[in-house]
Amino acid sequence: MTNPFPTRFAAIFQNEVLLNSKRVAPYAMALLFAGNALLWWGWGPATGRGWATNADFFIAGVLPVYSFMTLPLFTALIMADPVIRDFRTGIAPLIFSKPVSRAEYLLGKFFGGFFVLVCCQAAFVVTLFVLQAVHKPGMVVQDVKVFPYIKHFLVLVVISHLVPAAFYFTVGTLTRNAKIVYGLGVSFYPLYMTYQTVLLKSLPSRWRIVLDPLLMNWGKVDRTRSAEVVNQLVITYDTDLIVNRAMMILFAAICL
Repeated sequence: MTNPFPTRFAAIFQNEVLLNSKRVAPYAMALLFAGNALLWWGWGPATGRGWATNADFFIAGVLPVYSFMTLPLFTALIMADPVIRDFRTGIAPLIFSKPVSRAEYLLGKFFGGFFVLVCCQAAFVVTLFVLQAVHKPGMVVQDVKVFPYIKHFLVLVVISHLVPAAFYFTVGTLTRNAKIVYGLGVSFYPLYMTYQTVLLKSLPSRWRIVLDPLLMNWGKVDRTRSAEVVNQLVITYDTDLIVNRAMMILFAAICL
């Protein structure tokens, strides 16, 4: 007998993606993130230091900063609305009158919204990838790379925002109030900085990495080393980072 769950889940997922494709916000976010990448590429820390703008070190170093400085509020913007929108338009009772379970509905809504969020976030890394073809005077560019962009984006950005996305989605679903979610998105910055300075700063280096959701304390490279050495480095993920990422996925599952 065919399990109807994947079909119903896929239908809700596709519908959520379609609804977001008709909104202005995702396109505006993608454009903003692409512009941010342009600034990092042309006028970022690599300028004047001899760092290759497509070096593994540079990609892995830029993404956590981008994740912290740019994305928390926009994560709230996308993940607040999926369920609230259905109740606001009055179609939620119609959905539940069909043979659709709450689990199918909520998971389809969450992953549909999160997929749109990831597509918006990817505008940053896609722009950096495309800019490998552009050479400015004084800029160091290595041979074209693909895998480091995908690997570091998934590990350092997507997983980092899985927990905030699940949290914002859950709060929006329970309260049906987008303003509360947006307020939480704004408050993320002072809360995170307080968490860093009050709690994490006093811990050993290993625990600072394990307990840091955005990995701002994770650094694999001594930046005082020569550009020639840094540009040839291949960034690998240590046990502390892997434990951190596993915890993030677990916390997201608990939120949902």
